[in-house]
Amino acid sequence: MPQVSVRIGARSFDLACGDGQEDRLHSLAADVDDVLTELRTQSPNSPEARLLVLAALMLADRAREARVQADAARAAIEAPRAERPEGELISLHELFSAVETRIETITRKVAAA
Repeated sequence: MPQVSVRIGARSFDLACGDGQEDRLHSLAADVDDVLTELRTQSPNSPEARLLVLAALMLADRAREARVQADAARAAIEAPRAERPEGELISLHELFSAVETRIETITRKVAAA
């Protein structure tokens, strides 16, 4: 199991990860560091531990929202299928149209955030 050193804020952390996951771990650590940097500019006098907790909560909130949006997209794709008589399949055009509509909706929501 590879050991990876990542830097988040003013600290370096030595972490173990799965084989081939080193780049992913570095990328995730960079995401956490970006959020921490953003929080530090908003609240420069806050202790780092507090900022790390806030960063974790913000990332957890983003992950939860992404899951909700993914579930809604799945439901939107599945709904037309449920409305069809048994054995009748949805056309690829209809499927891609539903996916395109959902992606546009998500894009607008993300842009507005």
